Amino acid sequence: MPNKTIYVSQSDAPIFEEAQQIAGEAMSSVIAKALREYVARHQEKGKGMKEISVKVGNKEAEREQRFIAAEKGKWKGVSDDKQWWIEATIYHTQKGNWAVWMDYKGKTMLSRQSWKDPETWSCTQRHAELLIIEQAGDWPDQLPSALTRHIKALSEREQNPVDYLDI
Repeated sequence: MPNKTIYVSQSDAPIFEEAQQIAGEAMSSVIAKALREYVARHQEKGKGMKEISVKVGNKEAEREQRFIAAEKGKWKGVSDDKQWWIEATIYHTQKGNWAVWMDYKGKTMLSRQSWKDPETWSCTQRHAELLIIEQAGDWPDQLPSALTRHIKALSEREQNPVDYLDI
């Protein structure tokens, strides 16, 4: 097994110590894991992919999620029940999955019932979620039907980017 010596500057020593304490394993495995992630991230950049960062959860308590992907499209519309205005961004991930980040901007006022109840007028309940679709056709129920059709079209374009016409 090859032996490599890494020189750590005085200012970087605390982060190395903290990483080893968190990992609870040999520093070489921590460094190897970090290097694998670093190399994978930079290799994917050559394929048009980059690190994506999205915020999910309720607006008051959202958290960040990151992944490597290429943005393939955007969509704006209402949920199938006409209750939510949604803005979505569709990604194709490094592992070939589809990731759909859905930002629920607020309740719509499209139904007569929502206009009858004044308490719903200012209720936004803004939140966001990230849905992962491993296989085309395994569309989660949370996806509005119009968004599902849009992702299907993007998937088809991804598989067949050019239509060759015999005319």
